[in-house]
Amino acid sequence: MKKAFLFLGSVFMALQMQAQVKITAEELDKAKDQTENQILDVRTEKEFQEGHVKNAKNINWNDKALFESAITKLDKNKPVYVYCLGGGRSKQAAALLTEKGFKVFDYSGGMMDWRNSDRPVVKEVKANSSDNDKTTGLSMDQFNKLVNSADVVLVNYSAVWCGPCQTLKPTILKIQKEQAQKVKVVRLDADANPELMKALKITGIPRIGLFKNGKEVWKHTGVISEEKIMAQVNKVAK
Repeated sequence: MKKAFLFLGSVFMALQMQAQVKITAEELDKAKDQTENQILDVRTEKEFQEGHVKNAKNINWNDKALFESAITKLDKNKPVYVYCLGGGRSKQAAALLTEKGFKVFDYSGGMMDWRNSDRPVVKEVKANSSDNDKTTGLSMDQFNKLVNSADVVLVNYSAVWCGPCQTLKPTILKIQKEQAQKVKVVRLDADANPELMKALKITGIPRIGLFKNGKEVWKHTGVISEEKIMAQVNKVAK
């Protein structure tokens, strides 16, 4: 009986893997112009308006009730291509869509990778909007001033929707509070700084960059312990 359950579990996992495929920017670029494909941007409406892939439909993953209602209108006979900013939300959305019986292609690089590869971006123009409404964030000049504002600067790039970013957040705040004499901590929101993320070629968050006299001397992507971060800080803060 146990072997039978294990076999069925293996079959189920294999079917899920077949129904959900990771793709590259090049593959999404080709797919977006094919009418049989359904392109889903699962970011917030604000993110979508500030720049999205051509022919994408916006369904906000953060609003679960709306998302589950909206996907009932999709055609299960047509492939679904999913993306977000950096892969976190699209991974979850792809899992749910797969569970519901859709053939899913997950572009895990998201808009950060799309922009970094210089792919075309469509921006929504709202009535009564102006150039002042557009989110561009920090310029490179402003960023360079930040990383030169102290001998040692630790920059944390994150986003409110990013689970691993929120896991790392208490560690960053603790270092900011307790290690101020050694390192200046700068926290940057990836959503609020799309052009800066592109210029710095950052394709995944959470991301940490350690700067000494304005030069990046160490970087890390993903969750990491306070001890490992401080080991790097202590190397340069002498």
